[in-house]
Amino acid sequence: MSKNEESEMTTLAPEKTTSDVSPAPAESRALFDLLDSLDLPRGLRAEIIEGSTITVSPVASGKHQRTVRSLDLQLRPHLPAGYDAEPHLEIRMPELGKSVIPDLFVAPAEVLDTAESIVPPDDVLLVAEVVSPSNARSDRVVKLNIYAKAAIEYYLLIDPIAAQTTLFSKPSGGRYLDRVTRDFGKKLVIPEPFEFDLDTSQFRALS
Repeated sequence: MSKNEESEMTTLAPEKTTSDVSPAPAESRALFDLLDSLDLPRGLRAEIIEGSTITVSPVASGKHQRTVRSLDLQLRPHLPAGYDAEPHLEIRMPELGKSVIPDLFVAPAEVLDTAESIVPPDDVLLVAEVVSPSNARSDRVVKLNIYAKAAIEYYLLIDPIAAQTTLFSKPSGGRYLDRVTRDFGKKLVIPEPFEFDLDTSQFRALS
């Protein structure tokens, strides 16, 4: 698999392929069992983001990771007391039949201090994704819907293709009611409990 490819392993009711259709509870349990049983080669990750499908994607590029790192460095001084930022753990949502590994998310440190590689969405305060050419639709549309349905307060979408950063907030009824978009180079206000101006000039656009 090349670094610009994204593959899908379709299992259990493959006709359900949209993010708006969640597997039945029994299907979800079987799908999560399959996810947990995967022995992926180094450099690959697996998520459940659309229907009854496990999506396997390659590691991100250096530019992508530099943008994630820049966000991490800017975010950490403004984290609420008792919270930390996490770039590796999986957020599992059994009630939605979804499993997502964000580029970065913020949750209570005690939740992240786990012997497992999985955390629930309940206490996740903010998730962030950096768009790459291979996953643009997933981040812009599919994961946007997932995070809203999981009622995660903030979704920060950094889009180097469009050279824009968007903050989605106020989840209600399975969607975000508010969104603010800034071109790279403009500051984006990240509200309480963070309360700081995100410097988007630090992000790397893809030309």
